[in-house]
Amino acid sequence: MNILLTNDDGYAAPGIWALANRLKDKHKIYIVAPDGERSGASHSASFFSSLSYEYKGNIDGVEVYSLSGTPADCVVFSVKYLLKDVKLDCVLSGINNVLNVGSDIMFSGTFGAAQEATYQGIKGVAVSLRSKGTDDYDYSAEFTVKNLDLFLKYADESVTVNVNIPCAKKEDLKGVEVAHETYLPYVEEFYETTDASGKIIYKINGHHIDQKDEPTRGDCCLCDNDIIAITPIRLVNNDFELVRRMQKENFKL
Repeated sequence: MNILLTNDDGYAAPGIWALANRLKDKHKIYIVAPDGERSGASHSASFFSSLSYEYKGNIDGVEVYSLSGTPADCVVFSVKYLLKDVKLDCVLSGINNVLNVGSDIMFSGTFGAAQEATYQGIKGVAVSLRSKGTDDYDYSAEFTVKNLDLFLKYADESVTVNVNIPCAKKEDLKGVEVAHETYLPYVEEFYETTDASGKIIYKINGHHIDQKDEPTRGDCCLCDNDIIAITPIRLVNNDFELVRRMQKENFKL
């Protein structure tokens, strides 16, 4: 297969290379990823600014490019320009160094890139690991490659597959399940500090509320119980029952 790898951590991040090194012997691998950290970029696109790229060369059999834009930019720029003559079979985004579960996916550059692939009619899969600051992506890459055909079976023009691995070591995991997306609540606060010039600035800090006992056993619950969560996310989320109810209302022109 022709596989595009991208992420929101940058083209040199260990997670993306763990995937590349696992895949390159059997597939043609292209890395097109941001030139630096783009975490939290969501599905943002550089509509009002220009893009630039740099070809980093063929590194151990992998064609590597860095892009000045967002993770979603990396995908659409690859499809429409950089790799326009290549028939891409899928896009893998990751492996991210923190989980992207529940409502966190709306902020995730990792998921945004995979979803952009879905927009472009290419199978998209996002993979994230609760790395806890280590560079150990061996098992998460092994798991992804071992199950890639199954992920791609369900990724299509309307579904992006989101994979979250809560532990770096296989022996620490308690299983793997398919789950729905849930809401992930946080305790958050802003704090005041200063930048290098002495200007007062504000940053946000916080932590998520443990979801081990969440009754529906959604993706957040599974990961907080050390279970890998695989979640199909639809491109268009319509609540048809609510649409029908609202259509009965008398909205004033």
